[in-house]
Amino acid sequence: MTSVNSSNSLSLGTSIPLSLNKNFNIQEQALKSQQPPEVQEQSSEEDPDDGQQVLEESNPNEITEIPFMPKMANATLRAELGRASWKLFHTILARYPDTPSESERKTLENYINLFAQVYPCGDCARHFMKLLQKYPPQTKSRKTAALWGCDVHNKVNKVLKKQEYDCTNILEDYDCGCGDDEQEQDFTLGNQSMNDLRKVEVEKEESQLG
Repeated sequence: MTSVNSSNSLSLGTSIPLSLNKNFNIQEQALKSQQPPEVQEQSSEEDPDDGQQVLEESNPNEITEIPFMPKMANATLRAELGRASWKLFHTILARYPDTPSESERKTLENYINLFAQVYPCGDCARHFMKLLQKYPPQTKSRKTAALWGCDVHNKVNKVLKKQEYDCTNILEDYDCGCGDDEQEQDFTLGNQSMNDLRKVEVEKEESQLG
């Protein structure tokens, strides 16, 4: 409950009376006036939002720059993971569009980089990230992407002293027998085919470019 006492000070429960607050403010101003001029100037220029700016600069939503998984010491699991991952990697590139849109190209590039970031074998991932930095993903077309992927794979094979792969047959070797799938209607796409949607996407991008 709010009460007014004889000293004309206003208090709320156990809060400090306004009369005391006034005295504190006077004392604070007196202390500031006794400080050297350079200290006073520095205090006046302090930004009350500096702490918030620091928090904003260290955005917790940013992704990592270095793969963070630990080294995989089990050689058997390491080899099994590698074989399965390369098969997925090359199959994705073999299924990639012949004439991708800009958004599809960016999606594949992001996927490859993020895949390297979270690859379960940490030391493998860090080596692969160095390769990606030196030889960035080539995503202009299906053939370009597939040949780039094969070349990167061979660079890993060379480090591991394994036999290099013949890249001339990469698309045939990872052909899943589904070359006409892009023309098939898909209920998850509203009974349209991927070819239909891709034509719309390409036309949209061309119109935006003028």
